[in-house]
Amino acid sequence: MLIIFFLFLTFIILMKIYQNDIVGYIGERYTAKLIKEKINCPVFTDVYICGSRGVQQIDVIAVTPKGVLVIEKKTYIGLIVGRERDKQWKVFVNHGKQKYYMKNPHHQNYGHIQALCENFPNMKSLCIDLVVFGNNANLGDGIPYATICDANFLWFYNNLPNVLSSQQISEFTSAIQSLQKDKSVNKALHKKKICEMKKR
Repeated sequence: MLIIFFLFLTFIILMKIYQNDIVGYIGERYTAKLIKEKINCPVFTDVYICGSRGVQQIDVIAVTPKGVLVIEKKTYIGLIVGRERDKQWKVFVNHGKQKYYMKNPHHQNYGHIQALCENFPNMKSLCIDLVVFGNNANLGDGIPYATICDANFLWFYNNLPNVLSSQQISEFTSAIQSLQKDKSVNKALHKKKICEMKKR
């Protein structure tokens, strides 16, 4: 009985420590699965790429006829308020009684797209910056274009023009697949970078 109690306690502690990682992982997989089901295209999750700003981690990349969707996935719950140029956005929870801040996800995604274009110059102008929240988020007025909830993905996608040929889709898919061979090394470098940033 005592062993069961300690195992349960350990499980609770681990869940508390890694809660954000677990929720983020589930959110990314949900969005990737949604895209595959809706438009049947190559989709990659948890992609690591080295650029001039160090190693970047991209939540989801979808190679589609309408462009390379570079997706920053957010799992915040509540009212999200922010504008395109704001460094930080506000998140209101508990019916507006509590407020906290998040980095502007489009600013985050800019670095991701920059790294992709540095490695694959022919993707320049064909990458689409997209921020996707879960369906429990409420996006406030003034939220910039290309900021959606999962439920609005197909609406957003259908309003984009076709820009990629089948040859380009194949070429870009192979390019992103090539990043996988260095994933373990780049993942470790990215983790180190995040740890160093937290110490500052």
